[in-house]
Order: sequence, then C-alpha cells, then structure tokens
Amino acid sequence: MHPSINALAMKVVREIIARESELGVKVIPMPCGATLIDMGLNVRGSTQAGILFTRVTLGDMGLVSLGNWRLDERYTFQSVELAVTEPLIACLASQIAGWQLGQGEFATIGSGPARAQGAIPSDQYLDSTPYRDRNPEVVLCIQDHRYPPDSIALEVARACQVPPEDVYLLLAPSASIVGSIQVAARMVEIACHKMRMKGFSVSKVVNARGTAPVAPLVLDEIKAMGRINDSLLYGGETEFWVDAADEEIAAVIDQLVSKTSSPYYPTPFGVVFERAGRDFYQIDHDFHCIAKIQIHNVRTGKSFAAGEINQDVIRESFLS
Repeated sequence: MHPSINALAMKVVREIIARESELGVKVIPMPCGATLIDMGLNVRGSTQAGILFTRVTLGDMGLVSLGNWRLDERYTFQSVELAVTEPLIACLASQIAGWQLGQGEFATIGSGPARAQGAIPSDQYLDSTPYRDRNPEVVLCIQDHRYPPDSIALEVARACQVPPEDVYLLLAPSASIVGSIQVAARMVEIACHKMRMKGFSVSKVVNARGTAPVAPLVLDEIKAMGRINDSLLYGGETEFWVDAADEEIAAVIDQLVSKTSSPYYPTPFGVVFERAGRDFYQIDHDFHCIAKIQIHNVRTGKSFAAGEINQDVIRESFLS
C-alpha cells in the first residue's frame, strides 16, 4: 500500500507556509477559498524554496539535493541531484506536467500530486501508472508568468472532489530561482517519459538518479525558458537500474538521449522554440530528452550508456 502523495506533499506545503518570509515566497488566499503560493513571480524566492517546490512536484517521493556542475576551468554552476525509487508514482503520477487547465485567456499545465487524484482523461501520462490518490487536501504546481484565476482552482477542486479551500496551488515562472531548480530536477521524469514513448515499460525501473546544472537566472521569460530546457537537453544525465532483458535495453537506449534522438541536435532550445513560433505543440516530441544516460540491468549485471554532455551548447545558452 503506497502512501498518499498529496498527504506527503501537504507536509511540505505547510512548511513553506510556515517559513513564508524566510523562503522569500508569498501566501495568497484566493477569493474562492483556495490557497495560492507565489514562489517566484512577484517575489524573489530562494534556493531552499526551489528544493521544497521540487519535492512537492514529486509528491515528496524523491531525495532532492544540490551539488556542483563544472563547465570548464572558469565557470561552475549549481546542480540538482535527484534520487527516485518509485518513478511510476513520483514522476509519471505526479511530477510530469500533464494536466491541461483552463482555456482561452488563461490556459496552463499543472504538475504535482493533484494529478493522481483528479485523474482527468486527457492526462495521458496517467495511463502508464496504476497509482491513484485520494486525500482530503490536494496540491498542484504551475509554471507560469501569471497568477491563476479562481476558475483554475475550482477546476482542480471539482476534478479532485474536494472543497476549494482544500486546494493549494504553487506557482513559479521559468524566470525565477525556483523555476530554474525545479525544471533541472526533471531529468529522471524526462527520461521516463522518453522510455514510455519508445515502448520500454517504466515499471521495469528498480531505481533511478540524475543530475543537471541549474541555469543562471535571467529575468527574460523566453530566454529563461531556453536555458532551463538546455540544462536537461545538453547538461542532464541520469542513471537507471532496471530489471529487463539486455535486448530490450539495447533496442531503446539510443532513442533516450539528445545526440541520437533529437531531430534538432545540437540546436539550443530557445532557437527551436522561436522557429516554432513559440508554440510548444509545433516542436517534435523527440526533442524532449536528456543529454546522457546509463542503464544497469540488475537481472544480468550488464551496463549500457548513451549520449554525451554538450558543454558548447551549455556555454552558448548559459553565458550569452
């Protein structure tokens, strides 16, 4: 019996609320009774807030820490280190952004544990995991540069079958410290997503970890979006332990990394995004992957590796 990821995440949310001024965030009661927590739009946020936001996106089912990522002798960047033992729950049922919310003037995408409770039919990633949640309080994370209206909180409340006052929304834009950290921490999630796309069952994953550089903050939302995606595409690496046949791993591993899978390699994300008219849906899905992966087969003891860290693209993206 797995724990409720909404219940686990709500413990983190209560810590965020209790440490509001220390973390540089703002707790905002919404007219409908829901609670909005601004973690980087009209507030500064903080590194610690970024770690807590990331833990919430994972339903607090992952170990999140910080490290150091060296580009060259002159530049080093902060890195996010992540360890996950239940990716079907932490990544596919929670962290991945799969809940399309709102329409028209305010449409956004939600990630976090409320997805596993709302379980809306259009959230295709939930098809890959049997996990569903039921908790009296729910929390959803939004990466956007606008505050969500009441209609978004009410949509979450209806789908999750809870009163609006038991809905908590966490918000951080791409151009924020929290945004840089929580996106970099999606390296395992992106690899799991690519496995799913290429026909390798994530249920065969025994354990996973990853690391990626945290993009330097820039207050231009489009430029920030480019940097935080490049941190994964060209700087992110993952290590998986799986229980599968060697042939299954060999057949899929080159399809999981940018160098041998992305149709745009080695173009920076920002350039691809502009060419697509700033429309995510015009970008080939195979673009979304990590730079490097190792897969260890616990059944046979054999190891596989693919991809590479591309320092040249990180340098161009992060330093210009």
